[in-house]
Amino acid sequence: MPDEMASLIRRHGGVPVGAPVMQEHYLQDSPQVQRAILDVCEERVDTAIFLTGVGASAMMGIADGMGRLAEFEEALRKITVVARSPKPGRILRRHKIPIDIMPPEPYTSRDLIAAMRDLELESKRVIFQRYGGPDSELPTYLREQRADYEELTLYDWGLPDDTAPVVDLIDRMAEGEIDALAFTSRPQVPNLMTIAADSGREESLRGSLGGTVTVASVGPVCTRKLQELGIGVDVEPEHPHMGNLVMAVAEYFGEGAH
Repeated sequence: MPDEMASLIRRHGGVPVGAPVMQEHYLQDSPQVQRAILDVCEERVDTAIFLTGVGASAMMGIADGMGRLAEFEEALRKITVVARSPKPGRILRRHKIPIDIMPPEPYTSRDLIAAMRDLELESKRVIFQRYGGPDSELPTYLREQRADYEELTLYDWGLPDDTAPVVDLIDRMAEGEIDALAFTSRPQVPNLMTIAADSGREESLRGSLGGTVTVASVGPVCTRKLQELGIGVDVEPEHPHMGNLVMAVAEYFGEGAH
């Protein structure tokens, strides 16, 4: 949502500089996903877990492409549906699918698992959508509960076709033209580092992020990824939402912390 993000930044007195580091690649023809949709339609699935809005939307789109959307929606209304956060929740509600379980903020895997504690999963068929990158917590929990689970890859976050804006951004950070870099999702982090490394600018990027550039993270999942890669986080909002992230950055500079 680059336009919405830019509008929020301007509203708080900042100057937005956008450089997309990700591009969604949908796997429309995945036999695995199509088979899972048929399994839901034919009542062979007990629980469906939707982890992201993009994934929920992609699954509805694939079902529609198969000519089974109405049947898929009706079948989901008869089983246990779990949404990790309001983002997949909005997609599900748009399709009039009731949500049985949604964890509280900050919507981490740990929060999701805690919200599912009372759900009987032994020998139950569970499908869930891969969350952008490897996530061992949910599969580990389902395995411990002896669930018959399947992880679906609906899309992946590839590098953008044009990486020139990102390379330019890294150079502008090195030249002191950028005051803050905001990360709005976990997959952005490794993609940025890959682009930096491929262009011979990883050292420059790390120097900027460890020096003059304020690093802002939307929430704990994103923060952990940054820290894993040795990048410190200066700003993280109390609630993991884009609007709160922009306000937290504005407050950070407003308080003279930089």
